[in-house]
Amino acid sequence: MLYQFGVICYTTYMTKCDTFLRTHRPLCVAYETLRWLGHKTWGLGNGPTPVWYGFDKKPMPGAKETLPINGTWYRISRPLYRREHVYYNLDNALACSHVKGLALIFFMGIGDYLYTTPMLEALKQKYPNLPFYGYVGAQFDRNNSPLVGKLLQTNPAFEKVFYFNGMRHPLIWKNYDYSDALKDIPENFLVVPVYYDYGVHIEHRVKSLFDTFNLPVPAQTPAPKMYFPQTPAPAVGEYFNEISAKAQGKKGIVFLQLDSRGSNYVYPHLRKLADGLADEGYLVLSVTKGGPLGSANYVEIDIKKLAINETWHLLALLKEKFVLRVIAVNSVFWAASAGLDLPNLGLQHWIDKRVHNLWYPNIQVVTDYLYPHLPREKQILAPAESYTRHNKKIIDYKPDWVIKWFKDTFENK
Repeated sequence: MLYQFGVICYTTYMTKCDTFLRTHRPLCVAYETLRWLGHKTWGLGNGPTPVWYGFDKKPMPGAKETLPINGTWYRISRPLYRREHVYYNLDNALACSHVKGLALIFFMGIGDYLYTTPMLEALKQKYPNLPFYGYVGAQFDRNNSPLVGKLLQTNPAFEKVFYFNGMRHPLIWKNYDYSDALKDIPENFLVVPVYYDYGVHIEHRVKSLFDTFNLPVPAQTPAPKMYFPQTPAPAVGEYFNEISAKAQGKKGIVFLQLDSRGSNYVYPHLRKLADGLADEGYLVLSVTKGGPLGSANYVEIDIKKLAINETWHLLALLKEKFVLRVIAVNSVFWAASAGLDLPNLGLQHWIDKRVHNLWYPNIQVVTDYLYPHLPREKQILAPAESYTRHNKKIIDYKPDWVIKWFKDTFENK
């Protein structure tokens, strides 16, 4: 009876009270605290779960189902608590029910999606005959980018992609409201939010994804998978021809991505940095606005003309013809540079002790704080005179120092 009461409370939370609580943060904090106390003190939400997922524990392989297999069996029964995680065992689901497909729910940014791609490839290899449908939040918010849907449409693992009207949770990102997606999910499809664990204790986000989906965790973290058409889009071809002409006789091309949606940051010295790199003999490309548009040594990529996957395709093509390097703040191009196998001078513009969850060996990290979980030889410790304070949390690296580190890393070896 107590468990059923808890389920009713959770259902109410995700429906009638959801919008009110999310728009009144203090009430939301109080509610989540009480919900957690009820869970710890009275065992609310501690009832049995289906054999195909488990809260903070992995389902036992080959477990026999004791719960009724009905419509609710195919989706997670309740919201998560803070720092709680979900583990899946899809073999168990297939063994005890007629699962017709997977409805994979995405509420994440573009970079977050890139980290999922090796796992998604492995998951499709394990279940090649199971249809994969992708469901993506239709709005931009701190958690979600609808551009993920465009990338899923290029991913050969997915048969269909849908969009839903969702809402982020102000405290617990895993409790993103994806209830609107349920209307488009066919009967007997497992509803599987794409969760990962993220913290100091996690070795890497990609490995967490493999572990979450009960796949063998690779010894070496695999780079993101990217999928390009055989024939480049016309806009890609136009940019390629323009950039190729300008890059003739240069040392190479430097690609800049110096803004971050997640940290709400834009590097303030882009013009000086671009001019300085041009003086060193490079052609500079940028997806961040603010560079010297009139310069013959600078090209700003118009993201209204190129989709994100087309930008990556352009870089992949340029890499075949020119020396190509990346300078990027910690954002989508940390993962993208790894997927493209491009050397990256990564500007870590704020202290994040979980940064090893996002790092790949192609990234030389500039930082004002040495991270114990990153290789020391892959970190450049920035002295105090090399940056100014952007705000209490974020710093701005001085352009002349960035150029010095770039040359030391990629030229003076």
